[in-house]
Amino acid sequence: MTVVRHAVPAVLASVLAGSALAAPPQEPVEDAGLLALVEEALARNPDVLAMQEAVAAARTRPEQVRALPDPMLSVAFTNDGWSPTLGERDMTTLAVMGSQVLPWPGKRRLRGAMAGVEADALAQQLARVKLGVAAAVRRAYWGLVLAQDLQGLIHEQEEIWKQIEGVARARYTVGQGAQQDVLRVQVEQTRIGQLRAEQEAEAEVRRAELSRLLARAQDAPVEATDHLVLRPERLSAEERLAQAEASSPELRAGGLSIDRDRLAVGVAEKDFRPDFTVQAGYMNRGRLDPMWQAGVGINLPIYRRRLASSLAEAQARSRESERRLESIRLQLQFRTRERLAQLRTAEALVRLYTDGIIPQGQMSVEAAIANYQAGKLPFISVLEALSTLYGDRSTLLRFLASHERIRASLDEASLEATSEMPAAGGMGK
Repeated sequence: MTVVRHAVPAVLASVLAGSALAAPPQEPVEDAGLLALVEEALARNPDVLAMQEAVAAARTRPEQVRALPDPMLSVAFTNDGWSPTLGERDMTTLAVMGSQVLPWPGKRRLRGAMAGVEADALAQQLARVKLGVAAAVRRAYWGLVLAQDLQGLIHEQEEIWKQIEGVARARYTVGQGAQQDVLRVQVEQTRIGQLRAEQEAEAEVRRAELSRLLARAQDAPVEATDHLVLRPERLSAEERLAQAEASSPELRAGGLSIDRDRLAVGVAEKDFRPDFTVQAGYMNRGRLDPMWQAGVGINLPIYRRRLASSLAEAQARSRESERRLESIRLQLQFRTRERLAQLRTAEALVRLYTDGIIPQGQMSVEAAIANYQAGKLPFISVLEALSTLYGDRSTLLRFLASHERIRASLDEASLEATSEMPAAGGMGK
């Protein structure tokens, strides 16, 4: 009987060895496999490719708007009398006439510059799509890593429960334990099946998400080779803010919007100047001497109220763009500080678990074993302490995954909320 009692610490020794503290913090250097996935997504993702084509199309606009309007060519036959009299009467002519509109100097240049700035602004949308795809790949990757690491933890827990079931049955057989102990172990083994199914499904979902982002076939293999470990943030808040502002497509687009609206003000001012039309014509009169004509036309921008209203609108939009840029900057600062707070919270929680909760859980298991050996606690207390320890190890992995996903959101520098505030999730509780 004493042999059966002392089998419990022997079986649980492997648990305490597997529950050792997490690996020491590492420098925040991304795994080469993850970098390769990001590069592949940027090269193959259809959203990125579609936006690249949109930018390429926009780059052709400046040349179009800088071009002169198409010239007008007309042919007219003027007949003096009912019967054709070309070459017989002075007023009978066959004329060919052409005309060309010439906008006021500077108008075409300004419109071309506006189109160029609009193409540059569209390129910022491409940059946003790329940042979003890269962040989505990183978040899906770390979700897959979490699922795989949890599967490893579940497998370890499953093996331990199998060994403990043997001990519990042996104790029950020799009268040292109660049937409740055996049933409790069986419940935990059944729960392991549920947890395994959940994490297998989660891993499949994350692989499918990565396949979509990479534009791979859904049955193509996608695996994560990394493991979750704390990579503390090394940059200060000021450095992170500066990095976010430097990489933000919205800030660059806001600056380009100001440039575009200032050019629009210049176009509105040029609209007060007239455009010209030059024209020339040749008239054939058959056997009579030919005739020709040349002329210059000018449009008259006399409806000043309309032009003044257009200028006022352009000036107001220019001021709006300046205010909007400041709003974008403030929103970016808020989102960056929000994510930094989430990142530091995740780091604090990871350290709390690695330095406190998990070591305390190990001591709790050890104390439960010692008290069980001394006959002061029932066997089920050992099982509960062990279940709590595995739940804490599962929660630590979730916090580590949240930390990586928050880092991906920081690199994304999006103005939208991408909350990854860590949330505890148990396993085996």
